[in-house]
Amino acid sequence: MKILVIPSLFLLSACGKAPESPLIYQLEKQPFAIEIPAEGELFAAKATVISAPVSRNGVQNIAWLAPEFSVVKAGDIIARFDGEAMQIKSRNQENEMAITQQEIIEKQGLLNKELDAINRDIGMVDQEKLFADNFSIDDVRIRSKLEIIDSLQNTAYLASKQEYLTWKNESFSDSSAGDMGLLEMKLQQRQDKITQLSASLNQLEIKAPHDGLLAYKANWRGEKPRAGQSVWPGQKIAELPNIQEMKAKLFVIENEAIALAAGKDVSLYLFAHVDKPFKGKIASVAPFPKSIKRGDPQKYFEVEVTLEQQNSELFVPGRKLQGNILIEKAQEKLIVPLQSVFTKDNSSYVYLFKDNKFQRTEVVLGQTNLSHVEIISGLTAGQQISLTNQEHS
Repeated sequence: MKILVIPSLFLLSACGKAPESPLIYQLEKQPFAIEIPAEGELFAAKATVISAPVSRNGVQNIAWLAPEFSVVKAGDIIARFDGEAMQIKSRNQENEMAITQQEIIEKQGLLNKELDAINRDIGMVDQEKLFADNFSIDDVRIRSKLEIIDSLQNTAYLASKQEYLTWKNESFSDSSAGDMGLLEMKLQQRQDKITQLSASLNQLEIKAPHDGLLAYKANWRGEKPRAGQSVWPGQKIAELPNIQEMKAKLFVIENEAIALAAGKDVSLYLFAHVDKPFKGKIASVAPFPKSIKRGDPQKYFEVEVTLEQQNSELFVPGRKLQGNILIEKAQEKLIVPLQSVFTKDNSSYVYLFKDNKFQRTEVVLGQTNLSHVEIISGLTAGQQISLTNQEHS
Protein backbone atom coordinates (compact mmCIF):
# COMPACT_ATOMS: atom_id res chain seq x y z
CA MET A 1 0.00 0.00 0.00
CA LYS A 2 1.21 3.50 -0.76
CA ILE A 3 0.17 6.64 1.13
CA LEU A 4 0.83 9.96 -0.56
CA VAL A 5 2.04 12.35 2.15
CA ILE A 6 4.75 14.96 2.68
CA PRO A 7 5.92 14.41 6.29
CA SER A 8 7.45 17.07 8.49
CA LEU A 9 10.47 15.70 10.30
CA PHE A 10 12.73 17.75 12.53
CA LEU A 11 15.92 16.91 14.38
CA LEU A 12 16.20 19.15 17.44
CA SER A 13 19.51 19.69 19.20
CA ALA A 14 20.06 19.33 22.93
CA CYS A 15 20.13 23.08 23.39
CA GLY A 16 16.59 23.33 21.92
CA LYS A 17 13.34 22.06 23.29
CA ALA A 18 14.12 18.34 23.15
CA PRO A 19 16.74 16.39 25.08
CA GLU A 20 19.73 14.55 23.65
CA SER A 21 18.91 14.69 19.94
CA PRO A 22 15.68 12.65 19.71
CA LEU A 23 13.88 12.42 16.35
CA ILE A 24 10.86 14.73 16.50
CA TYR A 25 7.89 14.69 14.14
CA GLN A 26 5.81 17.86 13.65
CA LEU A 27 2.11 17.05 13.24
CA GLU A 28 0.05 18.84 10.65
CA LYS A 29 -2.78 17.97 8.32
CA GLN A 30 -1.59 16.85 4.92
CA PRO A 31 -3.06 15.47 1.68
CA PHE A 32 -3.60 11.78 2.35
CA ALA A 33 -4.43 9.28 -0.43
CA ILE A 34 -4.24 5.49 -0.22
CA GLU A 35 -3.12 3.46 -3.21
CA ILE A 36 -2.31 -0.23 -3.40
CA PRO A 37 0.38 -1.29 -5.88
CA ALA A 38 -0.19 -4.46 -7.87
CA GLU A 39 1.28 -6.31 -10.81
CA GLY A 40 -0.36 -8.56 -13.34
CA GLU A 41 -1.08 -9.06 -17.01
CA LEU A 42 -3.62 -8.47 -19.74
CA PHE A 43 -6.09 -11.14 -20.79
CA ALA A 44 -8.99 -11.41 -23.21
CA ALA A 45 -12.52 -11.28 -21.83
CA LYS A 46 -13.56 -13.84 -24.43
CA ALA A 47 -11.39 -16.57 -25.92
CA THR A 48 -11.64 -19.97 -27.61
CA VAL A 49 -9.99 -22.54 -25.37
CA ILE A 50 -7.55 -25.01 -26.96
CA SER A 51 -7.21 -28.24 -24.95
CA ALA A 52 -5.14 -31.39 -25.23
CA PRO A 53 -7.06 -34.15 -27.05
CA VAL A 54 -9.15 -36.44 -24.85
CA SER A 55 -7.50 -39.84 -25.09
CA ARG A 56 -7.60 -43.04 -23.06
CA ASN A 57 -3.82 -43.28 -23.36
CA GLY A 58 -3.34 -40.88 -20.45
CA VAL A 59 -0.53 -38.33 -20.34
CA GLN A 60 0.90 -37.16 -23.66
CA ASN A 61 4.14 -35.32 -24.37
CA ILE A 62 4.26 -32.12 -26.41
CA ALA A 63 6.63 -32.44 -29.35
CA TRP A 64 6.18 -29.02 -30.95
CA LEU A 65 4.31 -25.76 -30.35
CA ALA A 66 3.63 -22.82 -32.63
CA PRO A 67 5.23 -19.53 -31.47
CA GLU A 68 3.19 -17.71 -28.87
CA PHE A 69 1.40 -14.52 -29.96
CA SER A 70 1.65 -15.56 -33.58
CA VAL A 71 -1.36 -14.99 -35.82
CA VAL A 72 -2.80 -18.34 -36.93
CA LYS A 73 -5.36 -19.16 -39.58
CA ALA A 74 -8.14 -21.72 -39.35
CA GLY A 75 -6.63 -25.18 -39.86
CA ASP A 76 -3.07 -24.17 -38.95
CA ILE A 77 -1.27 -26.59 -36.65
CA ILE A 78 -0.98 -25.18 -33.13
CA ALA A 79 0.56 -28.13 -31.32
CA ARG A 80 1.91 -31.55 -32.16
CA PHE A 81 2.27 -34.40 -29.67
CA ASP A 82 4.85 -37.16 -29.54
CA GLY A 83 3.25 -40.28 -31.02
CA GLU A 84 6.21 -42.67 -30.88
CA ALA A 85 4.96 -44.48 -27.79
CA MET A 86 1.49 -44.92 -29.31
CA GLN A 87 2.98 -46.06 -32.62
CA ILE A 88 4.98 -48.73 -30.77
CA LYS A 89 1.85 -49.80 -28.90
CA SER A 90 -0.09 -49.92 -32.16
CA ARG A 91 2.54 -52.12 -33.84
CA ASN A 92 2.61 -54.41 -30.81
CA GLN A 93 -1.16 -54.75 -30.91
CA GLU A 94 -1.04 -55.52 -34.64
CA ASN A 95 1.52 -58.25 -33.96
CA GLU A 96 -0.60 -59.65 -31.14
CA MET A 97 -3.67 -59.59 -33.39
CA ALA A 98 -1.78 -61.50 -36.13
CA ILE A 99 -0.74 -64.11 -33.53
CA THR A 100 -4.34 -64.41 -32.32
CA GLN A 101 -5.57 -64.83 -35.91
CA GLN A 102 -3.05 -67.65 -36.42
CA GLU A 103 -4.19 -69.25 -33.16
CA ILE A 104 -7.76 -69.15 -34.44
CA ILE A 105 -6.74 -70.84 -37.71
CA GLU A 106 -4.80 -73.55 -35.88
CA LYS A 107 -7.54 -74.08 -33.32
CA GLN A 108 -10.18 -74.28 -36.04
CA GLY A 109 -8.10 -76.88 -37.89
CA LEU A 110 -7.69 -79.01 -34.75
CA LEU A 111 -11.38 -78.73 -33.93
CA ASN A 112 -12.41 -79.69 -37.46
CA LYS A 113 -10.05 -82.66 -37.41
CA GLU A 114 -11.41 -83.89 -34.09
CA LEU A 115 -14.98 -83.34 -35.22
CA ASP A 116 -14.39 -85.25 -38.45
CA ALA A 117 -13.03 -88.19 -36.46
CA ILE A 118 -16.10 -88.23 -34.22
CA ASN A 119 -18.42 -88.00 -37.22
CA ARG A 120 -16.64 -90.92 -38.92
CA ASP A 121 -17.06 -93.02 -35.78
CA ILE A 122 -20.74 -92.08 -35.67
CA GLY A 123 -21.14 -93.08 -39.31
CA MET A 124 -19.50 -96.47 -38.79
CA VAL A 125 -21.56 -97.21 -35.69
CA ASP A 126 -24.73 -96.18 -37.51
CA GLN A 127 -23.97 -98.66 -40.33
CA GLU A 128 -23.12 -101.46 -37.90
CA LYS A 129 -26.29 -100.87 -35.89
CA LEU A 130 -28.38 -100.73 -39.07
CA PHE A 131 -26.87 -103.98 -40.22
CA ALA A 132 -27.43 -105.56 -36.81
CA ASP A 133 -31.08 -104.42 -36.76
CA ASN A 134 -31.81 -105.61 -40.30
CA PHE A 135 -30.09 -108.98 -40.13
CA SER A 136 -30.72 -109.96 -36.56
CA ILE A 137 -32.14 -113.56 -36.45
CA ASP A 138 -33.80 -114.63 -33.25
CA ASP A 139 -35.24 -117.92 -34.53
CA VAL A 140 -33.92 -120.76 -32.34
CA ARG A 141 -34.43 -123.14 -35.21
CA ILE A 142 -31.75 -121.35 -37.16
CA ARG A 143 -29.41 -120.03 -34.46
CA SER A 144 -28.62 -121.16 -31.00
CA LYS A 145 -29.85 -119.24 -28.02
CA LEU A 146 -26.28 -118.19 -27.16
CA GLU A 147 -25.80 -116.73 -30.63
CA ILE A 148 -29.13 -114.92 -30.38
CA ILE A 149 -28.20 -113.47 -26.94
CA ASP A 150 -24.79 -112.38 -28.25
CA SER A 151 -26.42 -110.67 -31.23
CA LEU A 152 -28.86 -108.80 -28.97
CA GLN A 153 -26.00 -107.69 -26.71
CA ASN A 154 -24.06 -106.44 -29.72
CA THR A 155 -27.08 -104.45 -30.91
CA ALA A 156 -27.53 -102.88 -27.46
CA TYR A 157 -23.83 -102.05 -27.31
CA LEU A 158 -23.99 -100.34 -30.71
CA ALA A 159 -27.03 -98.32 -29.59
CA SER A 160 -25.18 -97.18 -26.45
CA LYS A 161 -22.09 -96.36 -28.47
CA GLN A 162 -24.24 -94.42 -30.93
CA GLU A 163 -25.73 -92.38 -28.06
CA TYR A 164 -22.27 -91.76 -26.57
CA LEU A 165 -20.80 -90.55 -29.87
CA THR A 166 -23.81 -88.27 -30.45
CA TRP A 167 -23.32 -86.78 -26.96
CA LYS A 168 -19.58 -86.44 -27.58
CA ASN A 169 -20.26 -84.65 -30.85
CA GLU A 170 -22.66 -82.19 -29.21
CA SER A 171 -20.37 -81.68 -26.18
CA PHE A 172 -17.32 -81.17 -28.37
CA SER A 173 -19.24 -78.71 -30.56
CA ASP A 174 -20.24 -76.70 -27.48
CA SER A 175 -16.72 -76.66 -25.98
CA SER A 176 -15.12 -75.86 -29.33
CA ALA A 177 -17.61 -73.00 -29.78
CA GLY A 178 -16.55 -71.68 -26.36
CA ASP A 179 -12.86 -71.91 -27.23
CA MET A 180 -13.43 -70.18 -30.54
CA GLY A 181 -15.54 -67.55 -28.80
CA LEU A 182 -12.69 -66.72 -26.42
CA LEU A 183 -10.26 -66.42 -29.31
CA GLU A 184 -12.72 -64.25 -31.26
CA MET A 185 -13.21 -62.03 -28.21
CA LYS A 186 -9.43 -61.75 -27.80
CA LEU A 187 -9.13 -60.82 -31.47
CA GLN A 188 -11.86 -58.18 -31.11
CA GLN A 189 -10.10 -56.68 -28.10
CA ARG A 190 -6.90 -56.38 -30.13
CA GLN A 191 -8.83 -54.77 -32.96
CA ASP A 192 -10.55 -52.31 -30.60
CA LYS A 193 -7.21 -51.35 -29.10
CA ILE A 194 -5.73 -50.76 -32.56
CA THR A 195 -8.76 -48.65 -33.50
CA GLN A 196 -8.39 -46.62 -30.32
CA LEU A 197 -4.67 -46.07 -30.90
CA SER A 198 -5.34 -45.15 -34.51
CA ALA A 199 -7.86 -42.52 -33.37
CA SER A 200 -5.36 -41.18 -30.85
CA LEU A 201 -2.65 -41.02 -33.52
CA ASN A 202 -5.02 -38.99 -35.66
CA GLN A 203 -5.34 -36.52 -32.77
CA LEU A 204 -1.62 -35.89 -32.40
CA GLU A 205 -2.03 -32.55 -34.12
CA ILE A 206 -4.17 -29.72 -32.76
CA LYS A 207 -5.38 -27.31 -35.43
CA ALA A 208 -6.75 -23.82 -35.01
CA PRO A 209 -10.58 -23.81 -35.18
CA HIS A 210 -10.56 -20.25 -36.54
CA ASP A 211 -8.29 -17.28 -37.18
CA GLY A 212 -6.82 -15.58 -34.13
CA LEU A 213 -3.85 -14.61 -32.00
CA LEU A 214 -2.31 -17.61 -30.24
CA ALA A 215 -1.75 -17.22 -26.50
CA TYR A 216 -0.62 -20.08 -24.27
CA LYS A 217 -2.34 -20.58 -20.92
CA ALA A 218 -0.29 -20.86 -17.73
CA ASN A 219 -1.13 -23.54 -15.17
CA TRP A 220 -1.66 -22.94 -11.46
CA ARG A 221 2.13 -22.76 -10.99
CA GLY A 222 2.42 -20.01 -13.58
CA GLU A 223 4.13 -22.30 -16.12
CA LYS A 224 3.17 -22.18 -19.78
CA PRO A 225 3.25 -25.24 -22.08
CA ARG A 226 6.59 -26.08 -23.68
CA ALA A 227 8.04 -28.77 -25.91
CA GLY A 228 8.76 -31.93 -23.92
CA GLN A 229 6.15 -31.16 -21.27
CA SER A 230 3.58 -33.79 -20.32
CA VAL A 231 -0.10 -32.81 -20.38
CA TRP A 232 -3.25 -34.61 -19.31
CA PRO A 233 -6.16 -35.33 -21.65
CA GLY A 234 -8.45 -32.30 -21.80
CA GLN A 235 -5.90 -29.98 -20.14
CA LYS A 236 -6.13 -26.37 -21.34
CA ILE A 237 -2.96 -25.38 -23.17
CA ALA A 238 -3.81 -22.29 -25.21
CA GLU A 239 -6.42 -19.76 -26.21
CA LEU A 240 -7.40 -17.86 -29.31
CA PRO A 241 -8.45 -14.61 -27.62
CA ASN A 242 -10.67 -11.86 -28.91
CA ILE A 243 -8.28 -8.92 -28.53
CA GLN A 244 -11.08 -6.44 -29.17
CA GLU A 245 -12.15 -6.79 -25.52
CA MET A 246 -9.22 -6.96 -23.13
CA LYS A 247 -9.11 -6.90 -19.33
CA ALA A 248 -6.36 -6.76 -16.72
CA LYS A 249 -5.66 -9.31 -14.03
CA LEU A 250 -3.77 -7.92 -11.04
CA PHE A 251 -2.31 -9.63 -7.97
CA VAL A 252 -2.24 -7.84 -4.62
CA ILE A 253 -0.12 -9.09 -1.72
CA GLU A 254 -2.34 -10.53 0.99
CA ASN A 255 -1.24 -8.19 3.80
CA GLU A 256 -1.73 -5.12 1.59
CA ALA A 257 -5.19 -6.06 0.32
CA ILE A 258 -7.13 -3.51 2.38
CA ALA A 259 -10.59 -2.31 1.35
CA LEU A 260 -10.43 -3.87 -2.12
CA ALA A 261 -13.84 -3.67 -3.74
CA ALA A 262 -15.54 -3.54 -7.11
CA GLY A 263 -15.72 -0.07 -8.62
CA LYS A 264 -12.38 1.20 -7.30
CA ASP A 265 -10.36 3.21 -9.83
CA VAL A 266 -7.13 1.72 -11.14
CA SER A 267 -4.32 3.43 -13.02
CA LEU A 268 -2.20 1.10 -15.18
CA TYR A 269 0.75 1.03 -17.53
CA LEU A 270 2.48 -1.70 -19.48
CA PHE A 271 6.08 -2.44 -18.60
CA ALA A 272 6.85 -2.23 -22.31
CA HIS A 273 5.11 1.16 -22.68
CA VAL A 274 5.42 3.08 -19.41
CA ASP A 275 4.81 6.34 -21.28
CA LYS A 276 1.27 5.31 -22.25
CA PRO A 277 -0.80 4.95 -19.07
CA PHE A 278 -4.44 3.92 -19.12
CA LYS A 279 -7.23 3.52 -16.58
CA GLY A 280 -9.74 0.95 -15.43
CA LYS A 281 -12.05 -0.10 -12.60
CA ILE A 282 -12.12 -3.16 -10.39
CA ALA A 283 -14.71 -5.64 -11.68
CA SER A 284 -14.21 -8.37 -9.08
CA VAL A 285 -11.94 -9.47 -6.24
CA ALA A 286 -11.16 -13.10 -5.44
CA PRO A 287 -12.70 -14.19 -2.12
CA PHE A 288 -9.51 -15.95 -0.99
CA PRO A 289 -5.79 -15.35 -1.56
CA LYS A 290 -3.66 -17.92 -3.35
CA SER A 291 -0.05 -18.63 -4.23
CA ILE A 292 0.90 -17.64 -7.77
CA LYS A 293 4.51 -18.81 -7.89
CA ARG A 294 5.82 -22.30 -7.36
CA GLY A 295 7.73 -22.57 -4.11
CA ASP A 296 6.66 -19.08 -2.99
CA PRO A 297 4.55 -19.16 0.20
CA GLN A 298 3.42 -15.55 -0.32
CA LYS A 299 -0.26 -15.37 -1.21
CA TYR A 300 -2.05 -12.83 -3.38
CA PHE A 301 -5.61 -11.67 -4.01
CA GLU A 302 -6.54 -11.80 -7.69
CA VAL A 303 -8.27 -8.65 -8.94
CA GLU A 304 -10.02 -8.41 -12.31
CA VAL A 305 -10.05 -4.96 -13.90
CA THR A 306 -12.18 -3.67 -16.78
CA LEU A 307 -10.42 -1.13 -18.99
CA GLU A 308 -11.86 2.25 -19.86
CA GLN A 309 -10.42 2.09 -23.38
CA GLN A 310 -9.15 -0.59 -25.76
CA ASN A 311 -5.98 -0.53 -27.85
CA SER A 312 -5.54 -3.53 -30.15
CA GLU A 313 -2.01 -2.41 -31.04
CA LEU A 314 -0.72 -2.36 -27.45
CA PHE A 315 -3.07 -4.68 -25.61
CA VAL A 316 -1.80 -8.20 -26.20
CA PRO A 317 -2.81 -11.13 -23.95
CA GLY A 318 -0.10 -11.96 -21.45
CA ARG A 319 1.65 -8.60 -21.51
CA LYS A 320 2.85 -7.65 -18.03
CA LEU A 321 1.69 -4.45 -16.38
CA GLN A 322 1.82 -2.41 -13.19
CA GLY A 323 -1.27 -1.05 -11.51
CA ASN A 324 -2.12 1.29 -8.66
CA ILE A 325 -5.52 0.78 -7.06
CA LEU A 326 -6.96 3.97 -5.58
CA ILE A 327 -8.57 2.98 -2.29
CA GLU A 328 -9.16 6.50 -0.99
CA LYS A 329 -8.75 9.83 -2.74
CA ALA A 330 -6.52 12.50 -1.24
CA GLN A 331 -8.01 14.19 1.83
CA GLU A 332 -6.59 16.45 4.53
CA LYS A 333 -5.83 14.18 7.48
CA LEU A 334 -3.59 14.06 10.49
CA ILE A 335 -1.03 11.27 10.06
CA VAL A 336 2.13 10.08 11.78
CA PRO A 337 4.85 7.57 10.88
CA LEU A 338 4.01 4.08 12.05
CA GLN A 339 7.28 3.84 13.94
CA SER A 340 6.13 6.59 16.33
CA VAL A 341 3.10 4.58 17.53
CA PHE A 342 3.44 1.93 20.23
CA THR A 343 0.96 -0.60 21.60
CA LYS A 344 0.46 -2.02 25.08
CA ASP A 345 -2.54 -3.65 26.76
CA ASN A 346 -4.61 -3.29 23.57
CA SER A 347 -4.16 0.49 23.50
CA SER A 348 -2.05 2.64 21.19
CA TYR A 349 0.03 5.58 22.35
CA VAL A 350 2.73 8.04 21.29
CA TYR A 351 5.28 10.12 23.18
CA LEU A 352 4.07 13.72 22.99
CA PHE A 353 6.72 16.41 23.51
CA LYS A 354 5.12 18.90 25.88
CA ASP A 355 6.48 21.20 28.62
CA ASN A 356 10.03 20.30 27.59
CA LYS A 357 9.47 16.58 28.22
CA PHE A 358 7.88 13.53 26.61
CA GLN A 359 4.50 12.41 27.85
CA ARG A 360 2.86 9.11 27.02
CA THR A 361 -0.40 9.94 25.22
CA GLU A 362 -3.04 7.48 24.07
CA VAL A 363 -4.36 7.87 20.51
CA VAL A 364 -7.12 6.40 18.37
CA LEU A 365 -5.84 5.15 15.03
CA GLY A 366 -7.50 5.15 11.62
CA GLN A 367 -6.27 3.76 8.35
CA THR A 368 -2.76 2.39 8.31
CA ASN A 369 -0.16 0.63 6.20
CA LEU A 370 3.46 -0.40 6.48
CA SER A 371 4.71 3.19 6.88
CA HIS A 372 2.01 5.62 8.13
CA VAL A 373 -1.11 5.65 10.23
CA GLU A 374 -4.00 8.12 10.53
CA ILE A 375 -4.65 9.75 13.91
CA ILE A 376 -8.38 10.04 14.59
CA SER A 377 -8.12 11.45 18.11
CA GLY A 378 -5.55 12.10 20.85
CA LEU A 379 -3.36 14.58 18.94
CA THR A 380 -3.82 17.89 17.14
CA ALA A 381 -1.97 19.68 14.40
CA GLY A 382 1.11 21.59 15.53
CA GLN A 383 2.08 19.13 18.27
CA GLN A 384 5.35 17.24 18.24
CA ILE A 385 5.94 13.56 18.98
CA SER A 386 8.97 11.34 19.26
CA LEU A 387 9.77 8.87 16.54
CA THR A 388 11.53 6.60 19.04
CA ASN A 389 10.49 4.83 22.22
CA GLN A 390 11.07 7.11 25.25
CA GLU A 391 10.16 4.56 27.89
CA HIS A 392 13.78 3.94 28.92
CA SER A 393 15.17 7.33 27.92
